[in-house]
Amino acid sequence: MAAARNTTGETDIRRKLDEYVDAHLTRHMYDTDESWPLRKTIRLPKQAELEQHYNQIRAQNETIRDWARQHHCETSEKTKIVSSGLIQQKSPLIDSVTIPDLDTALRIATKQTRERYLREHDRMSALAKEFGLEPENAMNVAKTLKDHDDTDFHLVIQAAHYFANHDCHTMTPRMAPIPGFSAKWLGAPNSQRRKAICQLTGQDNLTFQERPNELRLRLMDAEHHDQPDLIVTQPWVRSQPTDIEHAIIIENKDTYQAMPTVEHAICILGNGYAATSHITTLLPWLTTIPNIIYWGDMDANGLDILSKLRATGIPCTSILMDTTAYRTYEQYGTQFDAKNKPLTTQTPQPTPGLTTEERKLYETLCTGTDIQYLRIEQERIPIRDATTILHDQHHWPIDIPGNDIPNNNTK
Repeated sequence: MAAARNTTGETDIRRKLDEYVDAHLTRHMYDTDESWPLRKTIRLPKQAELEQHYNQIRAQNETIRDWARQHHCETSEKTKIVSSGLIQQKSPLIDSVTIPDLDTALRIATKQTRERYLREHDRMSALAKEFGLEPENAMNVAKTLKDHDDTDFHLVIQAAHYFANHDCHTMTPRMAPIPGFSAKWLGAPNSQRRKAICQLTGQDNLTFQERPNELRLRLMDAEHHDQPDLIVTQPWVRSQPTDIEHAIIIENKDTYQAMPTVEHAICILGNGYAATSHITTLLPWLTTIPNIIYWGDMDANGLDILSKLRATGIPCTSILMDTTAYRTYEQYGTQFDAKNKPLTTQTPQPTPGLTTEERKLYETLCTGTDIQYLRIEQERIPIRDATTILHDQHHWPIDIPGNDIPNNNTK
């Protein structure tokens, strides 16, 4: 009875050859001087392996030959001598397959890789012609825009022509009068779109007037408590308040707005990581306040923000950001982010600014070890609980009568 054909093995061999070609095109997607043909070496079996599995190896060899014939690829062979008792026979085995040219490789590759390769090289040719660039430089721009669709690609070309002929140092990025653009299209100074435009125009950067950083805060005393917030957009060095003894930096707006009246105190909206980037620049006198508190979400990011904030030179003490607080308010935790996507664990990173207790909670929230929720949002904790801590442990002059302090815990 004839042995059953090993179709699984044949499929696996064909798949590996296809993947080899596909991976080669992916690795060399942005090469402008790639040479063909491409030779794939096939490992030949050792003598003992050949004689022990001769029929299987011969079948594999024929699969490779069929694959090469199907794709019009050449093969080279090496003859091996196989002994079976007193009988010896010559057995030619394929030791390489040669893909002759790019067109052949593209036919072998997956549809996705083929379309991506052709798109990137078409873009390179278009940029080289449009801006008189060497192919390598044009391909660098194409690579910069690899994650951008065709609409974006053509908008970058349009923008590059505009900025090559117009001075933008008096504009903000949103003021550029280019048809078809949204105000936010150019993005931040390090955006891929801006980078590509600079590559096309030969500029180091687009010299816009960038939007200034801003910081939102309010005076908490009775006289100013109901007045509009202050928005600081440049360093506050003149007419700065001189009687501030307490400051609290709060991560989220709802809690920031719910804080009660406190004499000689200010409340600053940290707004996540924004607090770590410019708070000391805009409020250079903040570090001189004797009693500075930070209160943010109980999650990995909240504690990382706290660590980075201290690294800016702000000697703040945290509240409600340790394992005791987590266990107290664990019932209010969540497993989803603002877009209703599940929160995921992460590898703990260095946080040199955290205390031992804060670091313990940080590691727990990163890894999810022995906890149900990876985040307890600041807004879920009753304001009264926070102000009681400020009064009892940090000696803030807060009156805590019956129900005068709003409780923003709605669930």
